[in-house]
Amino acid sequence: MSAVVVSLILLGLFCAVFRLLHLSIYAGEPKLFYKEGSHFVKSVLDLCPIFKEVYLPPLIWGKSGHLQTFIYAKLGRVKSPYPLGKRISVKMSDGATMTFDVFEPHKPHPTEGDYTMVLCPGIANSSETTYICTFVHYAQERGYRVAVLNHLGALSSAPLTSSRMFTYGGTEEYGAMVDEVLRRHPDTRLMGLGFSMGANVVVKYVGEDISRQEKFLCLMSLCQGYDAEKAIDLGKDWAHLRRMYAYVMTSNQKKMLRRHYDMLLGKEVQEKYNIDPELVLASTTLYELDEAYGRRRAGFESVEEYHRKHSCCFCMDKVTLPMFLLNATDDPLVPPPLVEIGIQYAKTHPNSILVETRHGGHLGFFESGILTPDPITWLDRSALQYAEAIVTLFVANSLPHLKLKAA
Repeated sequence: MSAVVVSLILLGLFCAVFRLLHLSIYAGEPKLFYKEGSHFVKSVLDLCPIFKEVYLPPLIWGKSGHLQTFIYAKLGRVKSPYPLGKRISVKMSDGATMTFDVFEPHKPHPTEGDYTMVLCPGIANSSETTYICTFVHYAQERGYRVAVLNHLGALSSAPLTSSRMFTYGGTEEYGAMVDEVLRRHPDTRLMGLGFSMGANVVVKYVGEDISRQEKFLCLMSLCQGYDAEKAIDLGKDWAHLRRMYAYVMTSNQKKMLRRHYDMLLGKEVQEKYNIDPELVLASTTLYELDEAYGRRRAGFESVEEYHRKHSCCFCMDKVTLPMFLLNATDDPLVPPPLVEIGIQYAKTHPNSILVETRHGGHLGFFESGILTPDPITWLDRSALQYAEAIVTLFVANSLPHLKLKAA
C-alpha cells in the first residue's frame, strides 16, 4: 500500500473522529429561557453567574452527548465519594416499604439556617448510585442536609414487601419521604430536587396538589423529559441511538424484576393482574415492558393512559414555586421536542428559569480537562449555586412565594 493511500486513510479516519466528537462545535454560554420582565429571575441571574458563563466540557470527548451519557452511565462520576447516611424505612398503606437515606451536613450553613434537599434519583437509581453520592457529598460540604429516595426495587439490600416496584411518576414514596423529613426536622426548609425521571416525580408531586408548595423553598428539575408518553414514543426511533438507550433502560428494569421475581412476578401477581412473565422478560422496549407489566400492575386500561397519568407536563402549569430546570441540547434521551415543554413552562411562569447547555448529554455535564474531567460536574455546581441564590433571597425576605417568608 502506497504512502499516499495510507495518508488518505489516516486523513479520512481523522476527519471521521473529528466529526463524531463534534470538535468543530465551539463551547458557548447556556441558553436561558424565562418570562420577560421577571424581577425574580433577574435576582437569580445576579446570584448565579454560572448560568451566563461558558460551559467547557472535556476537550477531547466532552462535546459528544453520547460519550457524556455513556461515561455517566458506566462510571457515574470520577473519584466519587461514598457518604454515610442513616437509612429510614416507612411502611406504605399497601404494604410496600419505602426507604430513604438522610445525610447530615458536614458543617453548619453559612446563614446558620437549616436546609434540606429532598432528592429523587433517576430511573432505577438510589442513594448508592455514584452520581448521587457525588452530589450529596458536595451539598453536605456546603451545609445542606440531603434526603435521598431509594426507588422501590433499586436496592438489593432492601427487599420488597409488596408486589410493586417504582413507576415513572408515582409520587407516594417521595411524598412519604417529604412528610417524614418534616416530622423529624420540623424547622427545616425544603428544596425539592430531581434527576431525570426523578425530576418528573418531584414536579408532579407538587403539581398534583398545589397546597404542597407551602413545604418548599424551590424545586430543581435536572435533565427530565416532562412527558413520559412522548418520551417513550420517541424512544422507539433509532435517531440519535434512542432505541439503544431504551433497550438498556428496559434491560435494567428487567434485572430488577428478575431479582424480585417471586414478589413482582409470582403466581398470585400473574393471576391478579393478568401478567405473563414470559412476555415481560422478553420485552426489548419500555413500551413493550409497560404493556406487559407496568400498566397492568398499576391498574390502567392502556399504556397511553398509564404514561399520561405519570407525566408531570399535565399538571406542572399549576406550580408557581421558584424552579430551576436544566437540559442539554445534545441529550440523546431528552430531544428538543421534550425540552420545548420545559421551555414553554419557563416562558410563562415568572418564578422559573430553564437553562439549556449546548453540551452535557444526559446527566453527564463533565467539565474541564483534556481526557479526565473534574470530579464535580457543571450540573452539580449549577444546582448548588441556584440553591445558594434561593437561600440568599429567602434570608433577605425576597422570595416570591409569600407563605415562605423568613421569620
